[in-house]
Amino acid sequence: MLLRPARFLAIFALLFVAGGLTAQEASAPLFQDESPLLLRIESDFKSILDDREEESTEYPGQVVVIGEDGSESPFPAQVRTRGRFRLLSNTCDFPPIRVNFPKGEVEGSIFDGQDKIKVVTHCRDRYEGNLVREYLVYRLYNLLTPSSFRVRMARITWVDTSGEEEPIERFAFFIEMEEAMAERLGGEVIPEEELTNGLHPARIQTSEASRVSLFEYMVGNTDFSMYGSPGVGPHNVVPVQLENGRVIPVPYDFDWTGMVDASYARPDPSLGIRRVTQRVYRGLCRGDLDYAALYQSFLAKRADITALIQAEDLLPDDDREDVLDYLDEFWETLESDRNSERRIERACRQV
Repeated sequence: MLLRPARFLAIFALLFVAGGLTAQEASAPLFQDESPLLLRIESDFKSILDDREEESTEYPGQVVVIGEDGSESPFPAQVRTRGRFRLLSNTCDFPPIRVNFPKGEVEGSIFDGQDKIKVVTHCRDRYEGNLVREYLVYRLYNLLTPSSFRVRMARITWVDTSGEEEPIERFAFFIEMEEAMAERLGGEVIPEEELTNGLHPARIQTSEASRVSLFEYMVGNTDFSMYGSPGVGPHNVVPVQLENGRVIPVPYDFDWTGMVDASYARPDPSLGIRRVTQRVYRGLCRGDLDYAALYQSFLAKRADITALIQAEDLLPDDDREDVLDYLDEFWETLESDRNSERRIERACRQV
């Protein structure tokens, strides 16, 4: 259901007064509802889709929110491509997009509090199962911890104002801005220039690092690094430093996971696996880690995770069965002392 701006503000006011939302959460209505939005985004997509540079040009356009009654609420915006691997034309016909809303133009709307926000798009064909799968990976991590990126699905009609391209209607999803996520957690994103030589493992609390590592193993992701290496910062993980100095690693970018199993995803040859659906535990060996408690924290969420996947109407039935089967292998590993020790505890990487 798409709520109009006035109704959003009334709901947020009641929740905030009742103590149901923090100030940071109340300022982001986009992520306070799980129903897909209905939008139209208009810009010069002929030029935008031809611009595959990492520092691409922003093009003027507008985002139109379509209400249940067919009413339209347009908001000016700048639109550009973004990303790295999915930015390449041989990977995606339609690369990921970033929408930049001018300050003061979206107050009181669904986009209140948003600025430069990322949009994950359909990539290169009409099949949208991979997009829904990746969206669900974010949602699964939301169930495990608030130290995660929030997401919101939308049905978007992309309209090329140049007239060169036909309109395209596909599902896509918005990802919470890094700075907003960090503020919600009570911290700040560590600047990239401070991470050029990596992040020392001692800066991340064992419980935080182990949760990320086991989750990445759960969804079959090896395309990440919490720590980086000399000359290279963390990869597909945003490190958030809290006021007490503790660092929380927040993972993102899950298209290379086994749970998504994108056609273009290939594992690093050094890992000794042939497909991304083969799990490899990438966590560091930590002597103070209580594996039994870690496993139990995941198993305690099994019913919620299963229910979320079963309830996702946008996921084709074959995909739903495939995802549930893939996760069943993970649950079976956690429930077996022998398999969990062999595949996780003895597979950890030495610091």
